[in-house]
Amino acid sequence: MAGTYSYKIEPRDIDVTRRVRVSTMGELILQAANDDADNLGFGVRDLNLSNASWVLSRLAIEMRRLPQRHEQIDIYTWVSDYGRLVTTRNMTVSDASGAEIGAVVTQWAMIDLETRRPRDLSALSSKGTSLVDREPPIERPAKVGSCSGEERPYEVVYSDIDFNGHVGSMKYVEWMIDTLPVETLSSAENFRLDINYLHEAKLGEKLVICQGEEMALRGRYHFDIRNGDISMCRAKVEMGR
Repeated sequence: MAGTYSYKIEPRDIDVTRRVRVSTMGELILQAANDDADNLGFGVRDLNLSNASWVLSRLAIEMRRLPQRHEQIDIYTWVSDYGRLVTTRNMTVSDASGAEIGAVVTQWAMIDLETRRPRDLSALSSKGTSLVDREPPIERPAKVGSCSGEERPYEVVYSDIDFNGHVGSMKYVEWMIDTLPVETLSSAENFRLDINYLHEAKLGEKLVICQGEEMALRGRYHFDIRNGDISMCRAKVEMGR
């Protein structure tokens, strides 16, 4: 089974470039994933009944362009496979004319909210009927290595924490985007973003946001958000004109 979900880009969603923020685009992607999982019977509300929840493990987004204020977009999403610990959900993003302007591959794990450990996905009795025999629309999220470069300290605050009690997925994106020059963001017409979520970051933790200088060529940047020697989130982004 697959579903299509429509969203309108509101004035609050755009930045100085008059296009939707990268992090907000990510939030709409996560919203579509949640809406479809709810409709299939294994959304967060359903999992919470058994003290479980979904957490994002890896994410890849390719956007040919970012939609502008008042645009309506349609996100078509489907689940292509399940493993014992990870499931793959895919998406395409289209504008009001039907033109495809983006594609997404997400990989999710289910965690026990008490132990914070992964749960076996075989417990999802409805998973077999939810699968769609269609390959991911882009390459799956790449494994991102560590980096060295400019480091900025950051302490996790209340507004960073989501309903799972840890830093929300798109907060990491906001932190990373905030390190980039406005000129780079304004001139970029397309991008690919790969993110690996590795450990939970909690309220009050003191982190370091590292931007890898070695990849800051031709619009390519590499990030590693760490607590001491432990990487919480790693990412790379390539922006084009």
